[in-house]
Amino acid sequence: LTGDLTGPNEHTVGTICARGPPLYLLKVAHHGSRHSTSASFLSQAQPRFAVICVGPNSYGHPTPEALQRLRAAETRVYTTQKKGTITLTIEKSGKAKWQFAK
Repeated sequence: LTGDLTGPNEHTVGTICARGPPLYLLKVAHHGSRHSTSASFLSQAQPRFAVICVGPNSYGHPTPEALQRLRAAETRVYTTQKKGTITLTIEKSGKAKWQFAK
């Protein structure tokens, strides 16, 4: 969960992520603003899926730039703006179950 992570702090977290396996799920920072979720961070974290928590807003979130970086990283993106409440459950077997409630 990245909160409003940007800049040097994002770099630090990316460096830590690069030490481990690729991320299964990334909760995208700052509602998908253009100032977060850099290409460098994505190359270090290598998320398979990303969730952007966002609703109607005057800021243009998620921004086309953030979405393009996620697509370039081959990350599947879900937004609460389109899917509503997003629930991911990981079963004991390791199977992932996604639920969407608009």
